[in-house]
Amino acid sequence: MANKKILILTYYWPPSGGTGVQRWLHFTRYLKELGWEPIIFTPSNPEAPVQDPKLLAQIPEGVEVLKIPIWEPTQLYMRLSGNKGKQLQTGFMQESKKKPGLLQRFALYIRANLFIPDAKMAWIRPASRYLTNYLQTNNVAAIISTGPPHTMHLIARNVKRATNLPWLADFRDPWTQIDWFEQLPLNKRGLAKHHALERTVLQEADQLTIVSSNWQQQMQAICGRDVALVTNGFAPEDFSNFQHQPDPNFTILHTGSINKDRNPSALWKSLGNYTQNNPDFAAKLQIRLIGALDANVRSDLEAAGLLPYTQMENFVPHARVIEELAACSLLLLPINNVNNQMGIVPGKVFEYLASEQPILAIGPSDGDSANILRSQAGTHIVGFEDPIEWPTIIAMCANKPNRKDTLTPYSRKELSLKIHAILLDLVQK
Repeated sequence: MANKKILILTYYWPPSGGTGVQRWLHFTRYLKELGWEPIIFTPSNPEAPVQDPKLLAQIPEGVEVLKIPIWEPTQLYMRLSGNKGKQLQTGFMQESKKKPGLLQRFALYIRANLFIPDAKMAWIRPASRYLTNYLQTNNVAAIISTGPPHTMHLIARNVKRATNLPWLADFRDPWTQIDWFEQLPLNKRGLAKHHALERTVLQEADQLTIVSSNWQQQMQAICGRDVALVTNGFAPEDFSNFQHQPDPNFTILHTGSINKDRNPSALWKSLGNYTQNNPDFAAKLQIRLIGALDANVRSDLEAAGLLPYTQMENFVPHARVIEELAACSLLLLPINNVNNQMGIVPGKVFEYLASEQPILAIGPSDGDSANILRSQAGTHIVGFEDPIEWPTIIAMCANKPNRKDTLTPYSRKELSLKIHAILLDLVQK
């Protein structure tokens, strides 16, 4: 096969930071090592919640990056919702426990029902036109879109219709099955449009991939066809020089955002009670929360008497996240307490595991995250309201678990072989 060029449509790309960048930044690297020639298409001016310029160094040499401007209604929405000048938070993050006012509710209603599938929708036509023209003089073997935002899938759908190129639609999260979808104030027309657009993508893509087995089953039930499971993972290179650092305290670390649904209220209360009754433990306790936090998190920490032990940092670059993983005693992994909780596997799970640190997970015992963790040493899973035996947790943290022989399936280098096989199948049909 002479042509191994692949066009990858992704909204998140360096210097944007956060979890949305990691999956296809690493797949791009490993697919290039496997002989593919990735071409990236991404906005020149995205509304990225965080910036991590150091990730630019991880883009493989020689990868072509196509960029055109995007218009997004973010600042208009923020002005209407009374948050002018602030960054838009994802996942229904609230900075205050104060209930949204009429203007804020109106802004959310407009956002939900006019900007479908998401606030990037104004980019669909210009991006589709640009890529269709580009492909008239530049041959590629296949198209890949990754979402959310699901606007990227609709752009790929339009390009597929115009060129008939093989198309892989990769879902890092579901569309209408995402946990916060039911929180959108959608009217009947808006809801119907979401489902109709979702159906076109699920039916017209030549191959679908998704990141967890529960979501895989849900998507297969919706579209009546096979969906490939390609989980998230960790990059071995990120841990090539990884060494545990002594923790003079008992540091509980969480990396990433915590919204209201992910806030482990029962854990904070339990930890607060244990701390009050065990002064020796209290003298060593330190809680590190790195990432955006819902107002309920701070409120619960305060109610549990844990604020004096807590350090909060809104964002650190990915390289520093790896350093933080090396210097703690326990990693905290709360799962969203929502209807679709069974398929939620936060991207951080795999870097947590690769750090070979003890992990305390809060979530369903039979969910996908629990099933992954249960096969690994040094992990403990409790339900959202289950009692936490802190002496047991502390004892678990006395030794670093060895996971070297069980982590291989979650290496992004290994996972890229699945994408490689899917692409070969697509382009050889």
